[in-house]
Amino acid sequence: MPLYSASLTEAAREKFFGRGELPTVELKQPILRSWLRCAELGLDVAKPPRAAALERTELQTFLARHERLRRLCRPELDALNAEAHETGAVVILADAQGVIVDAVGDIGFAAQAAEISLRPGAHWSEAAAGTNAIGAALAERRAVAVHGGEHFFESHANLSGAAAPIVDPRGVVVGALALSANAGVHRVHALGLVRFAVEQIEHRFFGGNAFSAATVLRFHTDPAVVGAPREGLLAFDDDKRLIAANRRGLSFVQRDWSALDCVSFDELFEPLRAAPQMAEIIGSDGRRYYGLANTPSSCRARPTDCPLELHDICFEPLSARLAEHRLRDAELSAMRAALDACDGNFSKAARVLGVHRSTLYRRLNERAGAR
Repeated sequence: MPLYSASLTEAAREKFFGRGELPTVELKQPILRSWLRCAELGLDVAKPPRAAALERTELQTFLARHERLRRLCRPELDALNAEAHETGAVVILADAQGVIVDAVGDIGFAAQAAEISLRPGAHWSEAAAGTNAIGAALAERRAVAVHGGEHFFESHANLSGAAAPIVDPRGVVVGALALSANAGVHRVHALGLVRFAVEQIEHRFFGGNAFSAATVLRFHTDPAVVGAPREGLLAFDDDKRLIAANRRGLSFVQRDWSALDCVSFDELFEPLRAAPQMAEIIGSDGRRYYGLANTPSSCRARPTDCPLELHDICFEPLSARLAEHRLRDAELSAMRAALDACDGNFSKAARVLGVHRSTLYRRLNERAGAR
């Protein structure tokens, strides 16, 4: 099935809303599940969504309560803001209930977004706004893209969104990050950028003194990735019980969030001696990794002693500049992948990515030159 087909989506809407049948072939499964949840919530596709923004006093209290989340996500908001300005989009940060905490981006689309309540204090859970990227990502606990007619309500058919949930080291969804734009152009790279940005945010949860009393294992099958946002992270207490993790770390050891507080280090890995340098780590299933096992509080290094990729671990959170650099790398990969899929045809690749041919050519030169 193509990423998005207007004709298939129209057929799916006729089947689901017109005849009460399930469009299992015409529609992506996450979208169908969202439609079903919305129907179970009693939403009526013929009536306007009941999303409403917080009043001024409530909004001030709400924003103050989520200031820490905003600060945590600031580098990625700033980095994606540059992308949003170039592609006519808005970057949105929402809390775990789907209420918008912050929104930045293209001024032109921002005006349109304000009319449809893509602004701080607006509710975008499925219960309030039907199927949409933010609400579906929170409900599914996974990255989701919703385009045009895939939205539950027809009044949102002019939107295209991609969102990913932000999950803390205890497996709790604390918010969602999204890119939203006009549905006139389908930006297939948006989902990858949002995923990458969230991966960096979740990586930052382990920075500072958050786990100063724990043993933190940072590992990956590729030693070059250790210290970067794509590494696996597992934190253990004094009794060697697993108390925190990121999603990649759990994936490596083939566990889920239920393993927290229940699984010990010895059940996951062969005995490991804490060392300041990279070492080989062997899993209980024989799989081999490379990593570091230490506690942040035991680190006596100065910022100039640590590799740039480890600064967010031992010292201050990643800067917006570093976050933007990584996002630009992800964008470069997406553009190259599109070109490969289109056999090097710039015009076709530009249409797939939702940008002008000259823009694609210029960005490839800029991104490649900046590496």
